[in-house]
Amino acid sequence: MSDVTEMQLLKWHGQLILLNFLMFMSWRPCRGLNVPNYGSPYRVNPTRRLGAYSSVREPAYYDEYEPSGPKPLTQDQRRSKLTAISNPDFYFPPDPEADLAEANEPEPQIQRSKPKAPPAAPGSFSYNEKDKNGPSHWYRVDARCGGRYQSPILLNTSSAQLVSRKRPLRLDGQTNLPQTILLQNDGHSAKFTYNWRNGDRPVLRGGPLKTKYLFDQFHFHWGVNSTVGSEHVYDYQRYPMEIHLVFYNGLYESFQEAREQVDGIAVVGLFYEIYQHSVDEPLNTWTRFLRNVVEPNSEFSIPFIDTFPLYEVIGDVEWPYFSYEGSLTTPPCLETVTWIVATKPLLVTEKEMRQFRRLQSPTGLMVNNYRPVQKLNHRRVFLY
Repeated sequence: MSDVTEMQLLKWHGQLILLNFLMFMSWRPCRGLNVPNYGSPYRVNPTRRLGAYSSVREPAYYDEYEPSGPKPLTQDQRRSKLTAISNPDFYFPPDPEADLAEANEPEPQIQRSKPKAPPAAPGSFSYNEKDKNGPSHWYRVDARCGGRYQSPILLNTSSAQLVSRKRPLRLDGQTNLPQTILLQNDGHSAKFTYNWRNGDRPVLRGGPLKTKYLFDQFHFHWGVNSTVGSEHVYDYQRYPMEIHLVFYNGLYESFQEAREQVDGIAVVGLFYEIYQHSVDEPLNTWTRFLRNVVEPNSEFSIPFIDTFPLYEVIGDVEWPYFSYEGSLTTPPCLETVTWIVATKPLLVTEKEMRQFRRLQSPTGLMVNNYRPVQKLNHRRVFLY
């Protein structure tokens, strides 16, 4: 064979070796890609095993052979997370790894029971226990009033769970003046609903709340005398009156929409105690408007010149406060309320209390318009 032919064969042989080497290098990285093998006993998510491995222990949420992954959740951790679905406003994850583990957890299907009865019509329930639709029979008015997480409850300092790491609770806009205020005697309470300009509506945030809540209205519950009246009982003591400031979650368009959602409503409750120093000294000048709604189902529009901000009603509220998950305290008793109840009471005079006790309901004087204390049913009550 000539030298030229031999050189050409060596050149072709070298090119063939180079071509094979390049093909091998281009194929090698593909072996590291996470391409699912549909014939293997693993799903697309490599951390969840199929039934073929039923003989091994309960599957973990992260591959037990991956040293860098978080540890599997214990049964207690799983139980606390499932509980957190029904208690979203009070759940604070202990560490970010727990949230990562939850990402691989199948989302549980929450079964919500349909109401057995339509929502109560105005005037269809009574605070008189002797009536057919008295407090112990409200479940006949609306089945949801027979739920397990009803309000009000007994607030006990000694048994409440103290929250050490707490966020400040803020009420922004409480000095804003509304355009008008609608005062209503709805037959069960005296209700003040503010008409706001755009952007002036007060906002409640922080504390046990995950999002901002918009102010809707406030109303009162009081007794026939100053030994009873408040709905919540604080360390076995009832107060002569309790105010409820109602807020709805800003994620929803209105109070009516929000109240059907599990995180829809927040209510701030404050007690009143009698100011003993001078019965003639006016403390709550806005109570003078009550004389305009003595008759049941009457209303009065307070003009702008006489309007007053929330600050004039509740002032600088001092904490600590209780918080728990409960319900509206009138039918339909929806269990969608995060309660925030202050421990320091506001002040009211006996003269001002008489203004409330003059109001009429469809069945007589509007007094003792408070619901009896409901069972706790193993709910946690937090003290901030």
